[in-house]
Amino acid sequence: MDANKVADSTRDRLQRLEELRGKPIGSVPFWDVVVITALDSQQKQVYELQISKKLQGGELPLGVKYLVFADPPGAKIGCGGSTLEVLYQLRQQYGKELDNWKVLLIHAGGYSQRLPSASVLGKVFLATPVGSPMWQMLELKLALYMDFPQRMKPGVFLCSSDTVETFECPPRANWFFTQDGFTALAHPSPVSIGTGHGVFILDQSDSVDGVPHDSVEMRECVQFIHKPTVEEMHAKGAVLPQEASTVFLQNTNNAEPLVYTDSAFYFDHQTGNKLLDFYKKNKPLNCELEAYGDFLRPLGPNATDEYVNIAANVCEATSELAPTKTKLFELLKGLPLHVVLLNNSRFYHLGTTAEYLDHLCCNTSFQSELGLSPKVFTAILDKENKASETLHQLPKLSQVHDEVCLMHSVVSSDATIGRRSVVEYGDIGPDVDVGANCIISNCVLEAKNATRCIVPDYTFMHTVAVVEKETKILRYVTIIFDIRDDMKKSLAPNDAGKLRYYGMSLDDVAKCLQKPTPQQLFPSNAQSCSLWNAKLFPLSDDMTTSASVAIEMMKALHAGKKCPVSDDITRVSVADVMSERSTAGMLRFRDELFDKISAAFNLKK
Repeated sequence: MDANKVADSTRDRLQRLEELRGKPIGSVPFWDVVVITALDSQQKQVYELQISKKLQGGELPLGVKYLVFADPPGAKIGCGGSTLEVLYQLRQQYGKELDNWKVLLIHAGGYSQRLPSASVLGKVFLATPVGSPMWQMLELKLALYMDFPQRMKPGVFLCSSDTVETFECPPRANWFFTQDGFTALAHPSPVSIGTGHGVFILDQSDSVDGVPHDSVEMRECVQFIHKPTVEEMHAKGAVLPQEASTVFLQNTNNAEPLVYTDSAFYFDHQTGNKLLDFYKKNKPLNCELEAYGDFLRPLGPNATDEYVNIAANVCEATSELAPTKTKLFELLKGLPLHVVLLNNSRFYHLGTTAEYLDHLCCNTSFQSELGLSPKVFTAILDKENKASETLHQLPKLSQVHDEVCLMHSVVSSDATIGRRSVVEYGDIGPDVDVGANCIISNCVLEAKNATRCIVPDYTFMHTVAVVEKETKILRYVTIIFDIRDDMKKSLAPNDAGKLRYYGMSLDDVAKCLQKPTPQQLFPSNAQSCSLWNAKLFPLSDDMTTSASVAIEMMKALHAGKKCPVSDDITRVSVADVMSERSTAGMLRFRDELFDKISAAFNLKK
């Protein structure tokens, strides 16, 4: 691993994308189509509105088709099913034109329950501290793959929206996406990482000594295994020879054996047509398919179908799951799996609150390779509302300025921001103390009645604009929890009281909220209970009050006090928020912040 070469190569790609933003791509090799998947028609509209604003604001390259396709109504179909639906929609809309196009397919469907600040507007629009105007994950994905279109024939390159791959890419390296079948990216990783990813078993006959000689190499894969055990990786020959591991691990403290793990892959249109024919014969799907596990495991000469009866990684194992997987295995069996070994690379996942905080605040490799800044498009205002240029001019941050991340925000110089905390799209006033390990997203925080506004350590806060179903009035709700809370943990209604919120059982939370039982925090027809569908969060008429009420509720819970009850207080769940969210209201606040920051720096919009 040569970190400097990874950083230089990655920053070069980012710079080239920055130069293309708001301009026609012209002769620059680029994607003909960028497709983003959505969970449903509502999420599709949310994504399309944001893409439209990005195009109007000159934030994306021009001359590209930016499309959003939603999963069809009905059963969950997984990212594999979403891929098939995208192929169907593209062919329906564009016919044979598609055969000449290079398509970037970004899977972004889902509610990002482990990072709820990305739930409402989508994880592909997650803030990233780079670029001007400030980038989101969409621009980052476009930049990271800048070198791919010139090395590929028409086809589809598939990736997820919450991962980042940094890698060295020498201009004369002999690698490409031009062969039939599938071609996947592979990264050297410890076996402990391999247990949570796909792992490639390489053909040893096309390697002289098993030792990597170039930063990028092309190899053939004889079998792809998905989330294997350490024992399985050793038994099937996935673990790299000791000589290869020594090359990768020099100058590191890691002594784990290594394997090659997956991240993204390409398939040509001929292969895409096979998948499309399969979909036409089997739609509508009534089971979840994985793009990685179910598309790649049938490939290579040593592939076996032993996995088709395993129902791991799906929300519901329907009766059609195994038969559908079997048919897909028979369709793809024997197709080649080519692998691009990115020997000098790193793979990062940003799908959880812990990962988001760690990478943006503490991971110096991640920050260096992407050229990230601890402060992007953020005005730190003194008492005269004059903007400071750097974090060093914020006295209470000067000790830990490299362990915070401020993005698209206004922060008072009298505020305190704790270490390992992220503030994105925030308006943080005087006398506000944000603790350590916090995520403050889309919030207005103000002190009231000469009392400092205190946000405890490990707090997640995210204010969302919603439209009440009955009144159609725009209101606000602040989702607040401990970042260590498990939003996805689900229990039967009878066991709802065992769920934990802010370190308390939901039995105790219900008492503080003056509910006779914890079951009354959930819809009456709830089949399962989680923090996601618990009606904990009060509605308010403005963003400032919303954040203040949320903090007061949290303080009352910690003190074991009863929260006030009245007909004026309506509590909603995150699930409710997702169905009643106002994308326009969210974006309007960000536009107002943009104007406030620009005015502070005397910038023209």
